Amino acid sequence: MFRTDDKGASWERLDVELPEIEYFQSISAHRKGQVLVALTGSGDTFVSRDGGDTWQGEDLTDGRPVFKLAFLGDDLLFQPQEEGLLYAVRDASGEPQPPVLLEFLEAGQQLFSWDAAGHTVGAIVLGTGGGLAVSRDAGDTWGAPLPELYGGTVVVSASDAGDQILHQSSAITQLDSGNGTFRRVRRPGDTVAGFCPLPEGGWLAADRVHGLYSTTNWKRFNRVGVPAAPVTALAVSEEAVLAGTETGLFRTSLPVAGPDWESPGGLFISGNHVVDMDVCAQGPSLVWRTRRVNLQCTAERSSDAGMTWQQGGAWPDAIFAVHIHPQDPDRVMHSFGYLNNGVEVLGVRTTTDGGASWVEHDHGRFYLDLVADPSDADGNGVWMASYTNGLYYSGDFGASWEAKTTEEANAVFLTNDGTGGSRLLIGGETIRYSDDDGTTFHAARIEHAGGPLRVVAFAQHDGVLFAATASIWYPADPPVITAGQGVLRSRDNGTTWHDASGDLPFLDVRALAVDPGQRHLYAGLHGGSVHRLTL
Repeated sequence: MFRTDDKGASWERLDVELPEIEYFQSISAHRKGQVLVALTGSGDTFVSRDGGDTWQGEDLTDGRPVFKLAFLGDDLLFQPQEEGLLYAVRDASGEPQPPVLLEFLEAGQQLFSWDAAGHTVGAIVLGTGGGLAVSRDAGDTWGAPLPELYGGTVVVSASDAGDQILHQSSAITQLDSGNGTFRRVRRPGDTVAGFCPLPEGGWLAADRVHGLYSTTNWKRFNRVGVPAAPVTALAVSEEAVLAGTETGLFRTSLPVAGPDWESPGGLFISGNHVVDMDVCAQGPSLVWRTRRVNLQCTAERSSDAGMTWQQGGAWPDAIFAVHIHPQDPDRVMHSFGYLNNGVEVLGVRTTTDGGASWVEHDHGRFYLDLVADPSDADGNGVWMASYTNGLYYSGDFGASWEAKTTEEANAVFLTNDGTGGSRLLIGGETIRYSDDDGTTFHAARIEHAGGPLRVVAFAQHDGVLFAATASIWYPADPPVITAGQGVLRSRDNGTTWHDASGDLPFLDVRALAVDPGQRHLYAGLHGGSVHRLTL
């Protein structure tokens, strides 16, 4: 348990002793801040009466394991784990009294959810005659349940002008500003997960896709927090940085001016997963992406650095990496997989006309990464990483293939040593390099915190190499489980690697991209949006 006295700028760990396998799941504070009650995972209560300096276990509930609790004035309300009922411990902040049952449920009714603040309790009652039941005297008396506010969730906010009650259903949100009358209020978006009152007045709305918003009048919402979307792909064009996520595409113009990125095309809670992106070498405003859209997958192109997109094909199957021919922007390849009468069809599709038509090549495996061979004069050479199937090479832009190694390959990369030479890298459970076009591979030396690795992406700037490591779970016997270890860096063309994660808040890194003009390395994190390192 931690405490802050400066609005979160610094935190002090409090001295609270718990059983070895126990944990805290919530805490409630008396309005004056000196008396605190913390709830453990098993339903026990720990109490501090000196603002958190000292703690001791106290049975305030007559031995009932607690599901939820909240201070209401000087009283403590709680719901037992095994009872759909509400109890009050009167004078819990002073001389706690034995629990008393709050009687507002009729026969056949059950408590669904509740909240309390100030002197007000709001309870969602299910069953015949159910709805939102309200008490404005700490649970002594109750009004009849309001049937028009059936189901959903309730939040209560204390106010000198009258306690406010917010009721949210899947369709609408209604507010009682303290006068006993509910009115419909607008929400900042369709994917709002919940609301909470702000200490200085007003409300905070948490949107699962778009971020955090505050409002004081329910007419205007100010975004005060950007969403921490899981990033699955990154690309840098000459005009913008693009971040593909599980909820859609984010974009910011270069140079990056701030953390609030735009989302061309909108964001959705599901069915809008950007899998991979590739920027055209001939014209950096041209970008292709692969995307999973509900029950189908698409390959799409943008001619304006990600502002607008046009569909280049759609299929009812899985889709993975995408690659643009380095010399001909109308030639594009993406990897795919689907079932045909119970038989897996896996390989690549190619187009020579910008996506108007596609040719399917069944390779018998899927590919997670597709990279051009810089030594191929006509640009048709492609290196193809196929996870546990290994590394493959195609000299005719996917029409045929040649196996190179069975070593795990989630990512493939061709380094540039500045003299026209290159080294082949593959990333899997480690990093391997080859100096003979994939005939033989050598394991790189990696200095990291230990434990298994999963390398999923590479990037390079001015001869310095970077590798992304991810947290991965694969079904196997036993399951393959790895914890991300951030970003690795190599200064000797991939022979040795060292940690370069710095102050990244999460070490599960899924994508890397370099902006050579602004000299930044961008890292896409599964748990924390996009972060950058000055090079």
